[in-house]
Amino acid sequence: MELFLQILNTVLPFLYAALVWVFAELFFRTGSAERPNKVKRWFPLVFATLTLHALYIGTYTVHVGHCLLATIWELSSLIAFTLLSIYAFVELRVTREASGTGFLVTLVAFIFQSASSLFVSTTSTLEGALILKDPIFNVHVTTAVFGYAALTLASIYGALYLLLFRAITRNQFGAVYQHLPSLERLERYGIRSTAIGFVFLTISIALGWVLMQHYPISPSVGGFILDPKILATLLVWAVFGITLVVRKIARVEGRKLVLFWMSGFALTVISMTIVNALGTTFHNFN
Repeated sequence: MELFLQILNTVLPFLYAALVWVFAELFFRTGSAERPNKVKRWFPLVFATLTLHALYIGTYTVHVGHCLLATIWELSSLIAFTLLSIYAFVELRVTREASGTGFLVTLVAFIFQSASSLFVSTTSTLEGALILKDPIFNVHVTTAVFGYAALTLASIYGALYLLLFRAITRNQFGAVYQHLPSLERLERYGIRSTAIGFVFLTISIALGWVLMQHYPISPSVGGFILDPKILATLLVWAVFGITLVVRKIARVEGRKLVLFWMSGFALTVISMTIVNALGTTFHNFN
């Protein structure tokens, strides 16, 4: 099993690198009219990468005894997998157009997976942390990673939307205008990613509450609520939930809506930076 893990760990960065090259080629050198069909030709490579990565995650979990969440290098691999998974679900459709914006997504995923493959260890250093063997805890953290990955993807679409909007308003119909999908599609992809992220974060928060009942690390409910990571997650969850409500009920669309969910991403970065600076006791494994 050790050898099999090493093989997968070595192969994965090359698969992600291949995806980066393919999508870069499609994004920068293929015309918008022919791009959708060419993107679809590379579906098998995307799904082959996801399949092998899922196999790696499953094998690693069985071998080490916990999911990819105990160290930053394990988590980096999980982030790469979640980014590509959500991108494939949000944008890659056999019956719909595909824009080829996967270049940015696969580039980020490649960086995370490369870092993980270089520094991850298959020797568990947290054997005493029983919570890592709890299936509920593993699902709790995994859904949180999926949630944040989806929201990160939404921010990528939002940034591309604002970039294209700026190019159009200034009548700068150059490379940016030619290579990006329409504003409507970018907004649709962003909202879809936001909805996925909101659902996953909701599940993660609910499971976190369940875990608090089994592992009373925090002395009280008040201590649980005031934990920095909990506060940051609840804040981000609320912002993106409000984004969906504003779009559905208030009928806010276009640039205003994109700016709103982009502010949510900025809030994510700021809150997580503050959390890391302050530290937290509730989420310590040791």
